[in-house]
Amino acid sequence: MSATSTVPQTLEEAIHALHGGTITATQLVQESLAKIFQKEGELHGFITVTKEEALLQAAKFDQDFANHQVTGILAGIPIAHKDVLFAKDIRTTAGSKVLSGFKPDVNAIAVQILEDAGAISLGKTNCHEFAFGSPALDDYFLAARNPWNPAHMPGSSSSGSATAVAAGYCFAATASDTGGSARHPAAACGLVGLKPTRDLIPKEGLIPLAPSLDTVGIITRNVRDNLIMLCAMVGTTAYQDFLDQLRLELPGIRIGVDFSHIETGDLDNEVKEQFLASLDVFKELGAHIVSIELPSLKNIAQAANHIINYEGWQELKDYYHGQKEQIGKGLQQKLEIASQVSQQDYQLALEEAQKYAQQLTQQLKHQEGAIDVIVSVGRESPAQTMADLYRHPTGARSTCNRLYSLTGHPAITIPMGFARNGMPLALQIAGQYHDEYLLYQVAHAFEKKRGVFLDINNLPWK
Repeated sequence: MSATSTVPQTLEEAIHALHGGTITATQLVQESLAKIFQKEGELHGFITVTKEEALLQAAKFDQDFANHQVTGILAGIPIAHKDVLFAKDIRTTAGSKVLSGFKPDVNAIAVQILEDAGAISLGKTNCHEFAFGSPALDDYFLAARNPWNPAHMPGSSSSGSATAVAAGYCFAATASDTGGSARHPAAACGLVGLKPTRDLIPKEGLIPLAPSLDTVGIITRNVRDNLIMLCAMVGTTAYQDFLDQLRLELPGIRIGVDFSHIETGDLDNEVKEQFLASLDVFKELGAHIVSIELPSLKNIAQAANHIINYEGWQELKDYYHGQKEQIGKGLQQKLEIASQVSQQDYQLALEEAQKYAQQLTQQLKHQEGAIDVIVSVGRESPAQTMADLYRHPTGARSTCNRLYSLTGHPAITIPMGFARNGMPLALQIAGQYHDEYLLYQVAHAFEKKRGVFLDINNLPWK
């Protein structure tokens, strides 16, 4: 890298720099590895770093660029994968000592898709044990930390993926989202987290938690990068056309808001204030705010927890019974609670989820009087301290994300501001099945208008 060149800050910038010849894939990977070496002792974003493999891939892409033989839209871009996705011949642990030596002989389909698109994997990111447990001080793998303030948590189970993107290790990371685990960490770390329409991205090779809800998600630093990643993952090469058509205003867009959801006692006052201010931003963009009624947060949380607990117990009970000493105390506590959910409660929860899905689909029909998207808070509070997380490992979190986990509708969290302690705050936008592009339109317009990071000089990824 020349003395006058700068390291790209976004995935989109990196693509242009690679194709423009102002940076090489090897330089991008070396910059990523330097940041990992510098920060990992404090942040613990990775479980496994694949340094040699990444450098070999980068060298190959540099040769391809030199010979004008590059194809994939993510060619030469450093990313990372949540450690619940199979990576061929790479340790895949699900954050558990039980699988600490497991190396799959195949890639998860999502991993393979991104590899085929040219992305360079830097390794496997940290996560809550089996995407279910809660961090404890004696865990086999140290818990990930929030790059905005390492004394704070980086969100729920896809914590390491959010840490890696926010710390500047990589331009994007995969996540899994069962009850909010792509959106919740993104919200905690000032990032963009997408849970796409359920099963839009194949989940074969994803270590399951609750198979009826599990969804492969994407975490990036901005909306445009998230769109590029989704294009790659669904096989769309014309991403530039989608980027060019992103709007800066939202005339006539009807945004549904359930105002009763922001009166809940679980919502931090700073979050409420920022959310109401964000609605004013949408109005300035030309959108109309429509008061709607959604299921109660209590009922949503109960149904989601019953499904996740019941299915999680079915997936993990053999580890609990046969290798209990090999799993962390946080996961043990979660499984003890999960084992108490009855078949009847589970069936009732599935019926509730179906009812909610039908209700949302009807509300989001594109016809006169209907709404286009639903906007809510993306997280109930700023990221708690790690000390608080250790004290309350099974506390209620990400209730605001659960509805779309139950129904399978796409939802995205984006930054909306900061708490007085400097931690990021987020809002959530949800829409109709397979209408991710409308979510990106709304999110992009808000992101540009709000300019959350314009006056921030100490961005953790720089």
